[in-house]
Amino acid sequence: MKTRLFTLVLLWNSIAGLSAEDAPAQPPAAAPAAVPEKSAEASFTIGGVNLTIQDAINIVLEKNLTLQSAKYDVVMSDTNARKLDKKFAPIVSAEGQHLGFSDSPLSSASRGYQYNGYLGISKLFATGTTVGGGYRYQQLHSEASNGFLGLPINQPATTSTFNGYFINVQQELLKNSFGYADRKQEKIANKQAEGQRAYTVNLLSGLVVQALTDYWQVTIQKSALENARLEEKSNRQVRAIVARNVSYGLGETYDLNNYNARVAMSTAKVSMTEQSLKNATRKLLRTVNMPVDTKVEGITNLVETLPSLDANAALKAAMEKRVDFKNAKIENEVAEMQTDLYGNQALPSLTAYFNYVSQGTNQFIQFPGFPAAGSLQSPQWQVGVKASYPLWDDEIKVNQRNAGMQLTQSRIKLQNLEQEIRDDVLTRLENVRLNFEVFQTSRTARKESEAFYNRMLARTRTGKLNFQLVGQALESMVASRQKELEALVNYNIALLQFDLAKNEIFERYNIDVEKILAKVK
Repeated sequence: MKTRLFTLVLLWNSIAGLSAEDAPAQPPAAAPAAVPEKSAEASFTIGGVNLTIQDAINIVLEKNLTLQSAKYDVVMSDTNARKLDKKFAPIVSAEGQHLGFSDSPLSSASRGYQYNGYLGISKLFATGTTVGGGYRYQQLHSEASNGFLGLPINQPATTSTFNGYFINVQQELLKNSFGYADRKQEKIANKQAEGQRAYTVNLLSGLVVQALTDYWQVTIQKSALENARLEEKSNRQVRAIVARNVSYGLGETYDLNNYNARVAMSTAKVSMTEQSLKNATRKLLRTVNMPVDTKVEGITNLVETLPSLDANAALKAAMEKRVDFKNAKIENEVAEMQTDLYGNQALPSLTAYFNYVSQGTNQFIQFPGFPAAGSLQSPQWQVGVKASYPLWDDEIKVNQRNAGMQLTQSRIKLQNLEQEIRDDVLTRLENVRLNFEVFQTSRTARKESEAFYNRMLARTRTGKLNFQLVGQALESMVASRQKELEALVNYNIALLQFDLAKNEIFERYNIDVEKILAKVK
């Protein structure tokens, strides 16, 4: 009897030490080392620096390698639009030519040479008008001749120059009438650039959500490691008690076998959780482009309350701000413009033109033609209209057909996407509510598990102790703590995804994306 009482006293002291060291005397309001205390502003601690969520997002936008590359895509999104400006650039052209000739039976000149020169500039305007002008020069020199067609007629050496300034104006009247097609192409290119830019900015917001999720995964793995270590320590202490009981003949050997297995499994669990924490930390540091040895500490002030959720307001915001919906509307506009463009290209080409030349001619003198050409004494002008139309051009017909079908496809896509967005927003909204309910349930389960574990330990005062139940209670308490934190993180991720479904991530955290993009050179 004395031996039994002595064993119970030892047992009580051991369990009491376990209770005081690892088990809370009263069920806490939140899981220790899992849910942070409330603070004025959510924050991160990375590399020893405390950052707000806004600061952390800015770091991601500035340092993440994927985003650094994507920001250049935004800058280059206007490439096609700027390439179209090429056709409106002035074109300067020049030409020089030397021509030698000899022994012409039909000409009085038996030997000589000729210089031809040309310098001009032309430009196409957005009105479809082409304007050009320039200067032409020609010098003809023939050597002396003793005869012409067998006749003994002597011809002296001569040098003649011809000079002229010219102006050309050309206007398309049907196809590309007054720049109609050019303006359509410019609008199409600008719309496509707008869509590409919006798509890239949307990519930025998605990666920001991924970065925040990565940080919370580090938080989850840290909590999992703390709980795994607590579970291992508790199992070792209870195993010591069981081993002592077995040695005194007060316990069963199978209980010791059970706790040997529990200790082995909990030790393995610690090792696996340590590796999971390392992996999660590396992924986060890669996302924010920081050295691998950077310390990640602290925990964000996760949201624990349910915000006001208005389905109609959320759907309206999504239709106004969602990038995929904006781009679908852009595609529809582009398809409409392409249809008009191909219809315009199917018209005949009808061009009106006007040419004006002021020229001068002199003989025996090298360069006297300049003043004569500019004097307007010998002007020539020409006005005309020319038309052309390709017959049996299947390319035009196919382009018109395809443009009409693509327009129909874009309208179908727009209708389908509107339904998808509606479903996505409503699903995200419902997911927020569901995850909040799961979090509340998990918190209740954690409190009940801690109360159960505390009461199980309290039963040791009466000498009534079931080691199997103690182990199960410990596992249940540790698991409930971890599940509560995971449920809280999942709830916060659901909130982020809800904002992402409405494209309000940057608005939510007051992030000026344009300011960051402006830094790209």
